[in-house]
Amino acid sequence: MDLLQWDDSFKLNIPRIDEQHERLIELIRDLEDAVQDGTGGLLISYVMQELIRYVGLHFGDEECLMMEYDFPELAVHRQKHSFYISRLQEILEQNRDGDALSTATLAFLKEWIVTHIKGTDQEYGRFIRATQT
Repeated sequence: MDLLQWDDSFKLNIPRIDEQHERLIELIRDLEDAVQDGTGGLLISYVMQELIRYVGLHFGDEECLMMEYDFPELAVHRQKHSFYISRLQEILEQNRDGDALSTATLAFLKEWIVTHIKGTDQEYGRFIRATQT
């Protein structure tokens, strides 16, 4: 499984959001490392809790930014955020007993962060940059 790495293709060129996205990738990378190292479920549970906490803060910040710039797809983006928070909480619950994170779950997390940042987040990034000029 390829390790998730931050690179310029993730950038929206909105510095605070780019920093948050980079942190989200770091957290998922921490999960990758824990799974590959065979680290116990308690560490995985801790990192999942931190991921959920940070995702909540990040999504709130994104939504405030979208409101500030009257992004027309805000409602759709909010629905996606709500779905992802629910899914992350399900993953945490499934792993509360100290079970190791499955490679399928890790693959979902990686695919989610990549497609979300490079897809829907790029859309609002382009919109905001166009509005700023």
